Amino acid sequence: MTVIALLPGDGIGSEILDGPIAYLRKLEAEGAPVTITGPWPYGSTGWKETGDVLPQETIDACHQADVVLSGAVGTHPGIDPKDCPNPESGLIKLRHIFDLRVSVRNVLLAPHKDVIVVRNIIGGAYGDPQSRQESDGVIPAIDTVKLEPGKVREVLNIAADYSLDGYRTMSVDKASVYATSRMWRKLAAEVFEKRDVKYDNVNVDRAAYELVKYEELPRVVATEGLFGDILSDVLCARAGSPALCGSATINPDRSFGNGVTALFEPAHGSSPHRTGSRRSNPTGSWLALIELLNWCPDLAALDVASKVRQALLATIAEGPATYDLAKAGEPTCTMDEFNERVLAKL
Repeated sequence: MTVIALLPGDGIGSEILDGPIAYLRKLEAEGAPVTITGPWPYGSTGWKETGDVLPQETIDACHQADVVLSGAVGTHPGIDPKDCPNPESGLIKLRHIFDLRVSVRNVLLAPHKDVIVVRNIIGGAYGDPQSRQESDGVIPAIDTVKLEPGKVREVLNIAADYSLDGYRTMSVDKASVYATSRMWRKLAAEVFEKRDVKYDNVNVDRAAYELVKYEELPRVVATEGLFGDILSDVLCARAGSPALCGSATINPDRSFGNGVTALFEPAHGSSPHRTGSRRSNPTGSWLALIELLNWCPDLAALDVASKVRQALLATIAEGPATYDLAKAGEPTCTMDEFNERVLAKL
């Protein structure tokens, strides 16, 4: 039995998951080995309800779950950011509690073209707060970037899992400047050559140029956390919307039965100004669901992830598009209409 903890989060997070949740509840009603718990509070809404961006009840629920399905976390209507200035810290804390140390982002560029960005999400530029020195405007501010060889090999091996023959794998660094990048480049050669993956070493500034300019895009981008955070947004811009990215934050140990092994979410923000409009594009949440269905052994055995992907791609191809992708003068569909079309195909 797969237990999914639902953490809708803030802003459009409370609505963007409606379609995937409806499908999971359909599977549950049909006797599939899945149970959904929650919704559990965190982020700005968690702070409003409990005074904590990651309440203990949410942590306890995650200890009893196998995976998290999360909406966006961030600014929320009616909650002054001055009162809750860092709601994202709830998500960061959750990653550290369950050692969700590798990020896999799937950007949908075209019906049969995905680019997978694999990066570390714990360590490196996203290291422990103790590796930072805050500044009062007088003393220096310091961020220490430390990469452990074993954790880098882990990221590179996951990237190799996603690579495909005949498609480019890009290893991104800044070896001309950083010692961490020179180590990254050395380990990329070790891992990719052992795995027989054809790859290119590309400096991060050049990688940004190529992802914007080149017609042919890589299948996989493997890189350090901060570089990958930026480049995945570059790819979303190339795709046409931040809503075309699904995110998985995983513990590669995959030790089911010991709490959350992965967190799945759309990669866009909480969009408080669009909350309640029902206009948002839910594609990222469907992409996150597909990764969830593939990740959990009980659900992967149902062989439904590919069906969800086919339904999603058919819905996109048929149109009309949501407001963010429609051209000027074209009709648009609402989030609910988009979800209804996907679900009807399932």
